[in-house]
Amino acid sequence: MRFAEIGVIALALSATLSACNQANVDPEIATERAATGAVLGAALGTGLGATVSINPAIGATVGVETGAAVGAAIGVITSPPMPTYAPIPIPAEAVVPGFYDNWPPGYHSPPLNPETQSANAS
Repeated sequence: MRFAEIGVIALALSATLSACNQANVDPEIATERAATGAVLGAALGTGLGATVSINPAIGATVGVETGAAVGAAIGVITSPPMPTYAPIPIPAEAVVPGFYDNWPPGYHSPPLNPETQSANAS
């Protein structure tokens, strides 16, 4: 039984390493998700192992080890890829000419501020 547990942990570890290398994943997010998955997997594995097995203590022990490994693997594999952004071309001129030249309709310039344009100045 111990060899099966080591095999599951090795499989989970290889899955986490291959998931990090193949996809563009943020390592901090993958680490957080692995830790969260390990905690949730350990909790679910303990409960399921104690419920299903003949000896609840052995079932809980096996369940916590297996659940933690599988939960960590699932957490890393389901990590979202890093966003990729295409460069935005910056226009040479204003997109809408004269848009920022005056105050919007219904608004007026702040009182006693000589640096703002008046509505009639063009």
